[in-house]
Amino acid sequence: MSQRIAVDIAVIGASLGGTLAAWTACQRGHRVYLCNAFEWLGGQMTAQGVPPDEHHRIEHGGASASYLAFREAVREHYRSQPDFVDHSVLTEGCNPGDGWVSRLCFEPAWAAQWFETQLAPYLQSGHLTLHRRTEIVSASRQGRSITSVTVEDAIGERFEIDAPYYLDATDTGELIRAAGLPYRLGKESRAEWDEPLAPPLADPLDQQPVTWVLAVRRMARPQPVSPTPPRYAFWKSYVLPHYGYRQFSDAIPGQGVAALHLPFFAPSSDPQDKALDLWRYRRVIASHMSQTPRDEVSLINWAQNDYGLHPLLDGPLLSSSDVELAARELSLCWLHWLQTEAPRNDGMDGTVGYPELQPATDILGTADGLAQQVYVRESRRIVGLDTLTQGMVAATPGEPVQPLNLANAVGVAWYNMDIHPTCVSGHGLNAHVRPFTLPLGALVPRDCDNLIPACKNISVTHLVNACTRVHPVEWLVGEVAALLASHCLQHAASPSQVYADPQATQSLQKLLSSRGIPIAWDAQVLATPT
Repeated sequence: MSQRIAVDIAVIGASLGGTLAAWTACQRGHRVYLCNAFEWLGGQMTAQGVPPDEHHRIEHGGASASYLAFREAVREHYRSQPDFVDHSVLTEGCNPGDGWVSRLCFEPAWAAQWFETQLAPYLQSGHLTLHRRTEIVSASRQGRSITSVTVEDAIGERFEIDAPYYLDATDTGELIRAAGLPYRLGKESRAEWDEPLAPPLADPLDQQPVTWVLAVRRMARPQPVSPTPPRYAFWKSYVLPHYGYRQFSDAIPGQGVAALHLPFFAPSSDPQDKALDLWRYRRVIASHMSQTPRDEVSLINWAQNDYGLHPLLDGPLLSSSDVELAARELSLCWLHWLQTEAPRNDGMDGTVGYPELQPATDILGTADGLAQQVYVRESRRIVGLDTLTQGMVAATPGEPVQPLNLANAVGVAWYNMDIHPTCVSGHGLNAHVRPFTLPLGALVPRDCDNLIPACKNISVTHLVNACTRVHPVEWLVGEVAALLASHCLQHAASPSQVYADPQATQSLQKLLSSRGIPIAWDAQVLATPT
């Protein structure tokens, strides 16, 4: 028999958006339930091991106040360490790992602890019930309402969660699926939304690849190499479709089907060298950022360990757990290749392998150096009252940037349309977009009155998901989802009723603004040089 838990807002999944949703709802005084399939809260920021992907004006704004405060808290933590020195070179601002893909490369464990600290008062007061290693099993729905959700923990105990509002904050849209609601997945057809970059035919299996991030430490001397992983022979010879190069190489996808080649390490040992390399892509511990020499650590989330052979969700051949296992194997194979067969570019001509690269077992909360959770780029997405499409966010080449400021906006967002080679067609893409806002209807399902998406599962197309899947936007979605649920509870109105009433929408927007969530782009932020 299941134990019953009744709350005001149930957050299913402690992704980055889910963690923010639970924290925000607790701040509003609600009783909240939160479950997490993993140990660390925070999804892609923590358990998935991915430093934040952000737009290039982030140092000046263009995100919610709480996100900007978190960024400053990260920096303040590092600045307070007696051994730390800020010698950031590759990006603007204090960048603890001095990586070049993000202006804020830091150790995920610190963020995980930060989230715990924010939620601790609500756990102690009883406002928040948190179940770790707990996943959704089923959902009951009558008409347009979810009536209960059943979850199960690691020892098989089940809990029935009753709440007026349920937030799907899983990285894969599990509550949407369990409730039997319609959803979008993979690529829509060009005709459906008149998106020029969409394919002629829709394909829900043509999803973005997943990546199992691996923390790697560069030791001062060569170390013993682990045994050859399973499937190593396959992966070392695998050729990426369309692009025509071996995945295990120094090549990454470029424009069209071209390849870019980056050295594994910077040609020079000078920290001031700004030449791009793979090692510093997502480096989180940099030797020159410490007064005492330290071995460097990088989080390996590169094109070379993207798993694109099978889609993660709803695939006909492999289950999601099978795909996750295959992604883990790929990352271990990639490390083995780096240790044993990668051509060295450090002046040791004719030699291969970097046996000094070893799993960093103290970085991601695991004994093997692998992240706790696979990195998910694409989720099942609700069919919402609004859908954000390529035509709405597309930038016009050669013309001044004009942001998309919508009348019913609930927050600002901006990131390139970054699509890794997908699982069926193998096509990748990196296209510029203009600064845009999220419409309220992207968070309001067409067919359900008490489910709100709180992660990567909002109503956007496959193409636009590539812009909204990143950290500041998922953070925003989690905040807005909780505030929308809170507003609906306060005013006894459903999300669709708020959406349909301009005055109610404006009332919600005032609430968002009072919480430091901008609902339009600030022209000064966009005009600030970077």
